[in-house]
Amino acid sequence: MAIIFDDSRSINDYLKKPDSHPESFVSMCKRQAAGLKLISDEMEKERKEQEELHELQEKRFERKKKLLFDNLDLIMRHRDEILATPRYANIDAHYAIKGGGLYVGPLHTSRAFNIAGSIVRVGLRLATLLRIWETDQFKVECKCGGTAVIRSFTGSPLSGSSRATAYCPECKQEIRVKNRSFGQYFWFLQTSLSEDVETVAKSIIAKWTLAEAEYEKKVEKGNYKDPRPGAEFHGDGEPCNLETMINELRLNENVNI
Repeated sequence: MAIIFDDSRSINDYLKKPDSHPESFVSMCKRQAAGLKLISDEMEKERKEQEELHELQEKRFERKKKLLFDNLDLIMRHRDEILATPRYANIDAHYAIKGGGLYVGPLHTSRAFNIAGSIVRVGLRLATLLRIWETDQFKVECKCGGTAVIRSFTGSPLSGSSRATAYCPECKQEIRVKNRSFGQYFWFLQTSLSEDVETVAKSIIAKWTLAEAEYEKKVEKGNYKDPRPGAEFHGDGEPCNLETMINELRLNENVNI
């Protein structure tokens, strides 16, 4: 590699140490001993608050998981209705199934994206989960005659072996499942989550395209005060949660009795 010298500078200029050079480890240790804080009190407070929020969120997800499986028979009876109703189909259900294995780590059923400083989180949708449970890999016949669905699994991608637990909505019992392909559990779910991410991304793009079109229409008519199409950008409205859906399905069944 060639070294190019600037003729306007002397050799001494090149031999001088730069004004801003990395601090030595010894120097940093001395400053720490003298009271230097690498992590400020404000940063530590933020970390603790984030931990508290995470713990609260995990408790909330566990409650929702129990609610979902306690009412799985109701949900399965209304499967077609849920799939055909976007406000039901798009409910976050990432907490309902867990898994992982050697070398690949835990299964991720939700992903968070930092987009222009805003956190967009995409979880496995209820509609996606119901379709997963329709595949042979994720369902098993129960001794009561019902169909149980896989809700957790472990295994190894090297041997391909796995152990799983399934839950039967009919008799409310858990079943142990062995000798099914670990890869067909793990990678199928990862692909399903990627498809949900794609669905969300395409929906955002479509809504922005519509917002731009609506903006252009108003500009053409004149007297449009807002100078940007962001004013025309809208979401899907108020989201539905699992609790509301279950209550509505119960009410509908009571009406039809």
